[in-house]
Amino acid sequence: MDRLTRNSYPGILCGIAILILTGLPGSLLPSVKPVIGLDKVVHILMYATFAFLCLWGYRKQFIDNGVGYRKRAIWLAIIISIAYGGLTEIIQETIVPGRTGDWFDFLADSIGTGIGALVFYLFFHRKK
Repeated sequence: MDRLTRNSYPGILCGIAILILTGLPGSLLPSVKPVIGLDKVVHILMYATFAFLCLWGYRKQFIDNGVGYRKRAIWLAIIISIAYGGLTEIIQETIVPGRTGDWFDFLADSIGTGIGALVFYLFFHRKK
């Protein structure tokens, strides 16, 4: 197995987990009184983790290739994460029974993506 490909597995697995969770039919979800904002916090955390793990994979690939970390990788991870958030909301609205797509969920996904990218940037690029 190629070492470069292996570095992408955490981001890929996180993306699969997000797809499974957002693809669960509404009838399988617990019917509890929702805590205001908890749903959005979950979206933010999921996509912050997803963006961070995508960036982690890109970082390792570029370092291992000997060309150094490329700043455009951060934009690629942001675009992928935001697009994936939009795609999961469309899937919920059009395919998954008992679920609806929500613009505010998409906004929370996008905010989470930004937070994940910011944490990655601060963690790996702070000046010494």
